[in-house]
Amino acid sequence: MPSRFSAIPGAQGFQQSNPSVLSTVSLLGSLQVFHEAGGMVPLRERSVKLTSHLEALLERSKFWIPAERAGLLEDKDTSCGHNDQGIGFTIITPKDPAARGSQLSLLFFPSNGAVMPKVMEGLGARGVIGDSRKPDVIRLAPCALYNTMEEVERAVGVLEEVMGEIATVGVGLKKQ
Repeated sequence: MPSRFSAIPGAQGFQQSNPSVLSTVSLLGSLQVFHEAGGMVPLRERSVKLTSHLEALLERSKFWIPAERAGLLEDKDTSCGHNDQGIGFTIITPKDPAARGSQLSLLFFPSNGAVMPKVMEGLGARGVIGDSRKPDVIRLAPCALYNTMEEVERAVGVLEEVMGEIATVGVGLKKQ
């Protein structure tokens, strides 16, 4: 080994050594939390249950539009782009739990970029945190480490409330 350190220039220089102590310690802390929760198998099982419960509740919403009615599946009648309220959402995440993680992506209608921001704002004001993808998608992701079935139910109830308010005042049908 040379007596003097000579760093490799560029990003490759960061790939050529041991991880920093701070990175390792923070990783260790998260691994301990996963270990205390029983490991990945029970966490994945809980994740599937939470996300499936979220999906079932969303599909009972008066604002839910089945993918075939939303025009997202081939060879289906797309004449009903939204429901009687004029706004709605469908789930665009794969239905099979093995083909998805612990989140569901909701596509909002009409798909003009006006409804989703209003829904996102309403959810946030009531303490429900989602992740938006402009122009029309919100991702809801129950966390197996700490979310409960009751919190999932509350999130869907809040979504229903916000969508009802938007439908009542007629906001969201045109981008402003």
